[in-house]
Amino acid sequence: MSKLPPRLGACLRTVSTRRLCAVASTALLVIAVFFRQSMTATMVLHMLVHIPVILVAGVLAGQAGLLDVKPGAPGGKVHWLAKYNGHGIPGLLAVAFMMAYWMIPRSLDNVLVSDIASIAKFAGLFIAGLLLLDSLSRADSVIKLFFLGNFVWMTAIVGLVYQENPARLCNSYLMGDQEATGFGLVIVAAVLPMLWLWAEYRQSRQRTVQQASGFVQ
Repeated sequence: MSKLPPRLGACLRTVSTRRLCAVASTALLVIAVFFRQSMTATMVLHMLVHIPVILVAGVLAGQAGLLDVKPGAPGGKVHWLAKYNGHGIPGLLAVAFMMAYWMIPRSLDNVLVSDIASIAKFAGLFIAGLLLLDSLSRADSVIKLFFLGNFVWMTAIVGLVYQENPARLCNSYLMGDQEATGFGLVIVAAVLPMLWLWAEYRQSRQRTVQQASGFVQ
């Protein structure tokens, strides 16, 4: 069987990856909707599972190409966000504010008693996922590190407050659940920098291999 031309092979791999991301994004949204009650039954599941699931669904939708093409653009892919999301800074700011909002206990309470707030949560976090992917693709390492540091600091502080505060901050959740959530947030704050370093290391290795391959050729 003859080999496919390099460009056609790359195109087919891209299409396959995008379809897989689209299916995964849809599946996560379906899970988040149909298992909403069980995934928000405790504060730990609500903040550390349900919210990230919707955010990741948005990231996967962006990877599937939801934001790629500007209608009517002649040839190629033109991101319509290009002129609004310079260097990824506006998008990363929006994502940071969105994540900060969902760390406020009152926000979690509102979602459990208001369908409008619940719909806003789904829409806001999904859009935040789209913006996160687009922004990371535009930002350099310094900008990424700045926003990562701020998010990690905020997450760790909120986690400590949840653990140390003697009063219940969420009317819908018990004190023990609040403390467990705080502990989980501190773990997230510790793990994220390691994941970022690992991702940067992999990208650096890939660039080195590509440069070496080009030099050999």
